[in-house]
Amino acid sequence: MKGFISGIKRMESHDGDGLRTTVFFKGCPLKCIWCHNPESISFEKQVAFFREKCIHCGICVDEHNEKTAQSCPVDALVLYGEEYDVDSLVDEVMKDEKFFVNSGGGVTLSGGECLAQPDFAVAFARRLNEKGINVYIDTCGFINREVLQNIIPYVDKFLYDIKAIDPTVHKRCTGQGNELILKNLKFLSESECTIEIRYPLVKGYNDEECDRIGDFLSNLKGISKVKVLQYHHFAASRYEALGMTNTLPDTETTYEDIESAIKILKTYGLNAVNGMIES
Repeated sequence: MKGFISGIKRMESHDGDGLRTTVFFKGCPLKCIWCHNPESISFEKQVAFFREKCIHCGICVDEHNEKTAQSCPVDALVLYGEEYDVDSLVDEVMKDEKFFVNSGGGVTLSGGECLAQPDFAVAFARRLNEKGINVYIDTCGFINREVLQNIIPYVDKFLYDIKAIDPTVHKRCTGQGNELILKNLKFLSESECTIEIRYPLVKGYNDEECDRIGDFLSNLKGISKVKVLQYHHFAASRYEALGMTNTLPDTETTYEDIESAIKILKTYGLNAVNGMIES
């Protein structure tokens, strides 16, 4: 069994508690216009060319492919999409085990959408769980219910994205409706899972969803935290390097915008926090 991974980020403090190693699975069923991991949207291998890093060494001779990416001395060419079997990926993340133990961290499966590669994600999470490693799943929730049922026994916490409650807003911003996402969130709640909600606040797009989100979440169990995340443009260079159309909205989410959303969410009894401050 093979998994398709776009990257591994170590010593991460924004993808759950403690220091974590985040494994980014390649491929996602959503097409969020504000996606800050564009290299993880496609299920295919991609080579990115970061023009500003190029030293014109002549190794690639303007041929940007998997072979030349592996030879580039300055990472001007980057291959996104590497195959791992479960054993090799477990071995890779276990290099960081001492950091997990000392910080109360672990491994976060992210993406893209990690659960869009269901069999591999379940097998990987099971192996980590057997080794006593804390496992978090970062998911958009647009997945089959059966996948959640299979992986729940090996997960310590779900980091669950909620972008909008209004289905029209959600489809306009992600390309898909949200009925399945909301049903799956209710299922996790009913299954007594621990859930941290991630709400990416994008001014002018989903910032008017705060009350709807607060009302929906107030009726669920197991919501440990609602983290309001700031929208940013940092991924613009990756869209260009990948030759992808840059869909990032031309807007800015300020500290004040986030604090305003937090105040609304707290009126629903939720533990809302500012993602700009709390890692």
